[in-house]
Amino acid sequence: MRFAICMSTVLLTLLASAPGCVRIPSSTVDRTPERATRLPSASPVPRALVRPRRATPPTHAAPAPAFAYAYRAPRSPDLQPIFERVRDVDLLRALPEVQAIDGMFVLPQRLRYVTAECGEFGAFYRPEGEVVLCYETLRTLYERGQALQRRFDLADDYPLRYTRANLRFIVMHETGHALVHLLDLPVTGRQEDAVDQLAAILMLRFADVAETPAEVIDNLRMAANWMLSDSTGVYNLDAYADEHALGEQRYFNLQCLIYGTDPPAFAGMIDAGDLTAARAARCEREMRQAARAWLRLLLPYLAPGYEAYQEEAARYIGQPGG
Repeated sequence: MRFAICMSTVLLTLLASAPGCVRIPSSTVDRTPERATRLPSASPVPRALVRPRRATPPTHAAPAPAFAYAYRAPRSPDLQPIFERVRDVDLLRALPEVQAIDGMFVLPQRLRYVTAECGEFGAFYRPEGEVVLCYETLRTLYERGQALQRRFDLADDYPLRYTRANLRFIVMHETGHALVHLLDLPVTGRQEDAVDQLAAILMLRFADVAETPAEVIDNLRMAANWMLSDSTGVYNLDAYADEHALGEQRYFNLQCLIYGTDPPAFAGMIDAGDLTAARAARCEREMRQAARAWLRLLLPYLAPGYEAYQEEAARYIGQPGG
């Protein structure tokens, strides 16, 4: 079912007041969206690094290329209101995680963030240096959020929060692909799983300054919920051969990263069925290993002005227990 134009306008009006390579869902296997839970300061990905303040770069250092942003007009009339509102509020630039890393890395070329009509729900990275977010994504995510809101009698703002949380994860996922390509980073396992990890780490580190730790975790849980949106439990050979893990696997991988930030605080996830006890036993180490690995890969490419961040990250990497 497609949104009416008026619903698109309502959605994007709400997005205007906010800080800010998936497949179309074919069926729904839902878990009740849980209330947000406390994220202690002892998290393996400390929020002390949110929005780091840049030092003044040395005068001889070449500045890192800032990101570029473009909003391409759609062909379909029903997507026109979405395009106009997204363009007017500069939605991509307003995403907290994008703001935080804009200019953080010395890239060989400028990375461009683009919205466009794609013909289906999706987002993807183009090797010429573009992260593309489809207008259809806004519509589909909001529709999914509405369905969950009705099914579980959630708050009226749930569809908007669900849309924003998933947009942020999707854009960071594709940004991970961009960094792997542009910086020629080694990834020895499945790249899709690796950039899922990076998306979660970036959302933990670079949440909006107005967001509470509980809201940060709730955003990640809403992203995990989307991964079950095309879950059927029955798959053909194409699904097993796909470069993406099955939705259920991505769901539990992300839940493991959440749990690994502080197992005592999230012990209820096991009883709720969001994680098995056997997997949970390894999640704290998994989260720490993922964070340390990505820091090691990205630290050499930090731009001038991020020396304080580099020093803090180096201390974190040097801690025992990784």
